[in-house]
Amino acid sequence: MSGAIRSDVVVVGGGIAACATAIALARTGVRTGLSYSVTTRPRLAVGETVPPDVRKLLGELGAWEKFLEQRHEACLGSCSAWGGTELGYNDFVLNPQGSGWHLDRARFEALLLGEAESRGVALFPIAKCASLEQAADGGIVLGAITPSGDGRHLTARYIVDATGSRSVIARQMGARQIPLDRLSFVYGFFDAPEAAAPSQLTLLEAQELGWWYKARLPDRRLAIAFASDASIIRDHNLAHASEWLALLRTTSHVAQAIEGYRLKDIVVRAAPSFRLDRVTGANWLAVGDAAAACDPISSQGIMNALEDGIRAAAAIAGVLGGRSDGNDRYARYLDARYTEYVVNRNYLYGLERRWPKSPFWQRRYARGGAAQSAEERVVQQRMLV
Repeated sequence: MSGAIRSDVVVVGGGIAACATAIALARTGVRTGLSYSVTTRPRLAVGETVPPDVRKLLGELGAWEKFLEQRHEACLGSCSAWGGTELGYNDFVLNPQGSGWHLDRARFEALLLGEAESRGVALFPIAKCASLEQAADGGIVLGAITPSGDGRHLTARYIVDATGSRSVIARQMGARQIPLDRLSFVYGFFDAPEAAAPSQLTLLEAQELGWWYKARLPDRRLAIAFASDASIIRDHNLAHASEWLALLRTTSHVAQAIEGYRLKDIVVRAAPSFRLDRVTGANWLAVGDAAAACDPISSQGIMNALEDGIRAAAAIAGVLGGRSDGNDRYARYLDARYTEYVVNRNYLYGLERRWPKSPFWQRRYARGGAAQSAEERVVQQRMLV
């Protein structure tokens, strides 16, 4: 490989956590490169939302006004049939920050990538990472293949893993993933009839075999997701549109949301939740889903990605500036974030007790029991060291 390119920090990944980290680093004056994969396959749009509190994080990144200019559709809150058949509501009417938003994920990521470039971040589109080596001076050498097939070396004093749930860099650095759960999702995407006026609330509904989620997509389309275990999806043939639709029609509330809509496509995706056994090393750290991937029921993924990036940038700037505790402070933050998530996740699953003999719910109760509590105690003890 040839064509070595040098920066203080190289961030690997092109998603929200990667861009947030790069932007925050550039705002502190750190010379930063962002290496992201170029793919012809579009990202799967699954109906993601952000709460009103996203204003604070985007403000810290200097991207709030540009976000408003994108005019994402308002999200007025959520409703759920969880633990009972009646809908409960959690709206944003009284939130001083206003409404949340149904994200157009592709446009949002393009905004952040553009903001990173405007802040002086050097963008390095690649086809794949080919190698990762420790340099003689203690830095990092990342070997990459460009979209044209050429080889490049990216050298830096520090590297950030923002590769999502694959944790590509961290695993090469010797970290391992500690699994918590492995949900699978069957997504159905619906085109809207001309007269449709979709609700601006997201909807969650529990069922014996798993749980359902409904959210708006751009152009008034709908995403309906069914979350369960891969074995349940296989045994009930739920990867087939006819069987999936038949189960959907037995719901009390989600079925009403698709009246008049036409199913366009159906896609199956795994959604593992885990944390790394360590999220930092001497010259690396992991952010977002690469560090700790959460169950989508928590609705924390995007907010975690933004905050991780801001916190990581502060830690890295400290390390590069000679402060020895930057990595430790970031690791303690990640420990606290994940511990709080696990407690909240176990609480949410524990609220639904209508199907105690259902294998799906039994597995969620088991993962929220004594074994997980022991894991939480280990994490909490590490936080006190």
